[in-house]
Amino acid sequence: MILPLDEAVRRFVRPGMALHLGYGGGRPNAAVAEIIRRYHGTSPGFTVSAHGLVNTQHALVEAGLVRHLVVAYAGENYPSPRPNPALQRAIRDGRVTIENWSLWTLTARLVAGALGVDGYPTRSLAGSGMAAEHDGTAFQTRKGFERAENMVKAYRPDLTLIHGLAADEAGNVLLPPPYGEGAWGSLAARDGVVACVERIVDADTIRRHNTMPMIPAHAVRAVCVTPFGSHPYGLDTTGFDELDGYGEDDAFMASVRSAAREPETFRAWIDEWIVAPGSHDGFLAKLRERAPRDAPAPVAARTGPASDDERMTLAAVRVLRDRIASAGHRIVLSGIGFAHLAAWTAARPLQDRGEPVSLAAELGMFGFRPQPGDPYLFARRNMPTCLQLTDVMAVLGRDVSGPAASSLAVLGAGELDRHGNINSTWSASGDFVVGSGGANDVATAADEVVVVIRHGRERLLDRVGYVTAPGDRVSTVVTSKAVLERRDGEFVATRLLGDADAESVRADTGWDLPIAPDVTREPDPAAEDLAVLRSFDPAGVFLR
Repeated sequence: MILPLDEAVRRFVRPGMALHLGYGGGRPNAAVAEIIRRYHGTSPGFTVSAHGLVNTQHALVEAGLVRHLVVAYAGENYPSPRPNPALQRAIRDGRVTIENWSLWTLTARLVAGALGVDGYPTRSLAGSGMAAEHDGTAFQTRKGFERAENMVKAYRPDLTLIHGLAADEAGNVLLPPPYGEGAWGSLAARDGVVACVERIVDADTIRRHNTMPMIPAHAVRAVCVTPFGSHPYGLDTTGFDELDGYGEDDAFMASVRSAAREPETFRAWIDEWIVAPGSHDGFLAKLRERAPRDAPAPVAARTGPASDDERMTLAAVRVLRDRIASAGHRIVLSGIGFAHLAAWTAARPLQDRGEPVSLAAELGMFGFRPQPGDPYLFARRNMPTCLQLTDVMAVLGRDVSGPAASSLAVLGAGELDRHGNINSTWSASGDFVVGSGGANDVATAADEVVVVIRHGRERLLDRVGYVTAPGDRVSTVVTSKAVLERRDGEFVATRLLGDADAESVRADTGWDLPIAPDVTREPDPAAEDLAVLRSFDPAGVFLR
């Protein structure tokens, strides 16, 4: 049925529920705000599951509405990943508990829930801290097959909240690309779905787009028309010409990040932007009253020698091209940051020559050609260039984990140890960082992994305190000072970057790093590669 958003929340959201925030090309942020309005000042004790709990969604935690989180990633992700201080405070103070999964394993749990089976097989988690956390409860290894098989337990939230493109009056909802978890989280929900959409269309419009993923009407309890309901995140409409999409509101997201630094400031922000407007329409009216944002000033093309970050990223480009050529990798999947800029730059001349190398991104982008000007991993301008707009299951479960093609993963890391293990979950001080996202999935299943990380003793450790992603498949680590290659089971510095010398490289590493007898110096970056790299990140979001 079609309902106003406030009425849908009043009817279908109850205290103590397990609420799932749908993950894909749209974010259910209008629904999240309405739940905060209804329950503000109370303690409903929600469990909230999400593949990515991001930006304004942390207001649920600051407002005291959540007791437990089930997440693959929680923090800020636009335009770059970082912890959210409000979430860190809540976990540190014991106001909320957190249950960590990876992107594909949380999806697989929802798949099992939607299929009505007890669990789902996956190659992920083995050797990680998450496997230890969930061993024997929601994760187990089954033997008796050709190889051991990891199983994750089915997960069924009570209610799923999504933001779709459009719905018909019967309640059939079209999803925006890329498709993330697809329909699985909606079909796994015990009490169904509250679906926010940009507009209502007729059934013939749904039929004309019947190749797009859809939530069927029988799973939908309410459809709520909430224009710009994914804000401050964007909404891509590739394949659906009935709507104009919209981009990310970077200034608004920056204001949320700033407010979240202190509890009083964030609570005042919640009062001003969520509670006081009274409704989604009131919020949109307030949004329109903002001082007009100046158009971004043109960014002058950077010139001059490569910076340390650029040298590091372009050294990774050289490694990636070498591994693609020598190992025959056909799929390159990257994490966010230096990793994806290296992958994009490495792939550019290969794509120009028509070589069969496909870039992939975990949300469901496959075979895309990155466009200059926007360094965000899931930039909207790259969507129309995809060979396929798909979902997490296809990219992480099929393309990276499956045997059909050889895959090369490029990852960043908060911390990395001498064994190649990555930690992006818990800091040395005990604070939550951001979690796995898709890092564990690609590290455990890709044919080969390359890691890009700034050099420093605080990052390159003898042993990480928590294993987010195991390092068994890491062949090369590229830092801002050296290229480390695995030889006879240990990493050895084989090339030095810039003016780094062997002594400083060893001194700035948290273990006794061997220097190869045949160590060489990384050549100066090619001018063409430096120009391409800078075109992807003209404002220096990642490249200092």
